Amino acid sequence: MTLKRLTGLDSALLAAEMPGTLLHLMAVMVLDPMTVPGGYSFAKFRDFIAHRLHLVPPLRRRLLEVPFGLGRPAWIDDPELEIDFHLRRAAVPSPGGPIELAQMAAKINERPLDRSRPLWEIVVVEGVEGGQIALLAKLHHSMMDGMAGMQFMASLFSRVPELEEPPRSISETPDPVPGGLSLLTRAVPSLVGQPARAARAVLQSLNWRLGRALTRAGDEEPEPAPTPVSRTWLNARTSPYRSVAYTSVSLGQVRQVCRSSSVTVNDVVLALVAGALRGYLDEIGELPTEPLVAGAPISTHEEGDDLAVAYSALFVSLATDIEDPFERLQAIREASHQAKRRQRVNFSERLALWFEVPPPFVFTLLAQPWRQLRLADRIDPLCNLIVSSVPGPPIALYFGGARLTGLYPLGPIYDGMTLNVTALSREDDIDIGLVACRSRIPDLWALAAAVPSALDELLHALPGPQSAAGAH
Repeated sequence: MTLKRLTGLDSALLAAEMPGTLLHLMAVMVLDPMTVPGGYSFAKFRDFIAHRLHLVPPLRRRLLEVPFGLGRPAWIDDPELEIDFHLRRAAVPSPGGPIELAQMAAKINERPLDRSRPLWEIVVVEGVEGGQIALLAKLHHSMMDGMAGMQFMASLFSRVPELEEPPRSISETPDPVPGGLSLLTRAVPSLVGQPARAARAVLQSLNWRLGRALTRAGDEEPEPAPTPVSRTWLNARTSPYRSVAYTSVSLGQVRQVCRSSSVTVNDVVLALVAGALRGYLDEIGELPTEPLVAGAPISTHEEGDDLAVAYSALFVSLATDIEDPFERLQAIREASHQAKRRQRVNFSERLALWFEVPPPFVFTLLAQPWRQLRLADRIDPLCNLIVSSVPGPPIALYFGGARLTGLYPLGPIYDGMTLNVTALSREDDIDIGLVACRSRIPDLWALAAAVPSALDELLHALPGPQSAAGAH
């Protein structure tokens, strides 16, 4: 494989990493081993993963960083990949319930990935209550985002418990790994082209502003104003320590809310997080008078895209200042609609152009004073928290013959945004993972428990006879 240079956004995700902000993704996957043909063993799982690594190319790639950060890093197939470095076996402390499993996931989340090797690891956890096992999977955000993660799942999961022979890999002679001097030489054209990239980004931004002005002039409806964001208790400097919790809600009940309220599943997920946060923050005396604003990542993947990072973001008011759950949902629907109108010109393309301009060392230089000067405590935030929703597999899936019974995604938190809530639909449920800075939200399970309660409140608040029936 030839060198695959990272995009500007991918290299920024690596360069901006610092203590308290580790930009990897995780998932807690709970499996029932009773369906494994011939019975479960760790050796079977190891062989299952080893024989399928070639189906997910990012898992074989190692990072090559240009000396001094003068150019964007590149991926290269690791000729010395050792699966036993990336795949480990562990046992959860008794009684092996969700709290113990989440505590183990939090500890793993706190550790940075080793950049001298492919940026992923999987811990096979035994001793989970009910005779189950779990996979704690971690990979760097620069390798793939949430939607690309669904492609990753499709390569390692199957629809039947019977183990199928994976497609054979095409044996290739790995390219020699270039040295530092060679990488510097390859970076020279990129440095020379930097002024042209900057000019292109400026021109694109000017064209965008002109296009917006012309569009606004022809619109009968004025363009919505940006969503105001107030600094809250959630917007603080992050520590290196994490808390993790997870929960699930019925996808059928969420769709019932959608049908009766003319809203989307994403709207309902935002409303559930809003209801849970309103109750939790009110209980601890930290509910702000102004509504919380969520940063909601949206995928910009197109069919045929490689597993990579491709997303933009909406900034949506969660209407946490509204007490009635149904009125809050309607306000969130309108806020989401307005946020999408603000994004009608492809913001992600413009942002990607600007990320291509500076070399990685610039992001590193900016990240250090941001942390040291505690700018997260001084600069107004873009949003108060991250809320992400990803459509997942609508059917039963099996990993190495074991039935998937829970899939809880865990996204990163950032300095100044200490809570991430990520939801993923799976079969008849929506599985929801929460990650927080432990010093901000030490009792994250209380917030997780408030999410199903928020759905019950919303079902009871629906207009018409379906409200009472749907809540039982």
